Amino acid sequence: MQKVEEDHKRLLERYAESQRILDKYSVLPDKGSDYMTILQRITKENTSGARRPKQPLVLKRISDSVTEAYLPFKDNLALRENYINYYGDIRLGKVLEDLDRLAGAVAYKHASDNNGDLAPITFVTAAVDRIDLKATLSPNCNYRLTGTVTYVGFSSMEIYIQLQAVPGAGEPTDPEPNLVASFTMVGRDKYTGKASQVNPLLLEDESQRRLVKAAEQIKEHKKAAAEKNLLKRPPSTEERLVIHQLWLETNKYQDNIYGSHTSLPSDMVWLDKTGMDSVTVCFPSERNVQNKIFGGYLMRLAHELSFANGSVFTQSRPSYVSLDDFSFKKPVNIGSILRLTSQVVYSEPENKTFQVAVSADVIDNMKNTTERTNTFYFNFCCPSSKVRRIIPRTYEDMMKYLEGRRRAQTGKIISKLQSAMQK
Repeated sequence: MQKVEEDHKRLLERYAESQRILDKYSVLPDKGSDYMTILQRITKENTSGARRPKQPLVLKRISDSVTEAYLPFKDNLALRENYINYYGDIRLGKVLEDLDRLAGAVAYKHASDNNGDLAPITFVTAAVDRIDLKATLSPNCNYRLTGTVTYVGFSSMEIYIQLQAVPGAGEPTDPEPNLVASFTMVGRDKYTGKASQVNPLLLEDESQRRLVKAAEQIKEHKKAAAEKNLLKRPPSTEERLVIHQLWLETNKYQDNIYGSHTSLPSDMVWLDKTGMDSVTVCFPSERNVQNKIFGGYLMRLAHELSFANGSVFTQSRPSYVSLDDFSFKKPVNIGSILRLTSQVVYSEPENKTFQVAVSADVIDNMKNTTERTNTFYFNFCCPSSKVRRIIPRTYEDMMKYLEGRRRAQTGKIISKLQSAMQK
């Protein structure tokens, strides 16, 4: 009994210490400070001549930036209350926020000098490469998140994060993580906003070289996928055959010159009938240190909408599998009207899986314009319910279907490369 109490106390101490580290290298502002005061301070910093000089670059080891955070759901009931959902499970959207926050802390820690002092540089989440949930998270467990730099460019760095259960007294340690994630962070000069060089990375052994190699391969796969973007290039020969087959399938159920109208079978659904939207006003409480809306918060909103859509689509409770790669193309300003639009764009009924795309658009009510910031792609499975086949009926919907199909294929490759990082 005494050992259990000691373990409990030790874990809560580690949790408190990890919170101090996250606060020191934080992507979020001090919420105890007044928002208007912060705006005035930033304006003064950007217009005054007093600027901190750039620090000389420091060769950093991978171990220098390793950062841990804890989610002690079992031992901290107040924390668990904030993370639990209606079903008694963990709200994954909240965990996505924690992942983004930890990735930022790792980036700032890597960019600091040998004394741990921060450089005049700010980091933004440029992209999320992949987030895989490998095992369900339980509210009756404690978890540790560990973030590591795996690749460094001129101003960018790749951050790899693992979430793993912390065993209790007498419990065996599970070597497999419950969740793995990869983020791309980009550094900007605090005063000019231009790309700012970050500390180079020192590789000390073969295992670290393998880690960096896997990160480079993920980067190459993303680059290759970007070059084949459907907005830049037409579908491949194989994809054109897929489109033609879909067109033939569509004509069976549409009243047009090519075929007679027949009701859609119960195991199929039109892609354009799977939409679900939400609108949010972005308040200062969800800002980051750049006084833009925190990317982790946007991921949470998108995840919760995708889950709601998936629940309606399957008429049951789907399980989150992964979040495919995406880029934050534009920041979302405080006060923006944010519209999230979701659709089920791809499904594999034989595997009981489907994909929900969530597009984020900022509405400017004064200019009457809409600007897209990014699109999230969430993958779900539903073992206990039938997953219907998605049928696109327009060319635009067919492109959405192909994009979902591509991401499902590329995601499996990136997932394997992430698994290699665990070894």
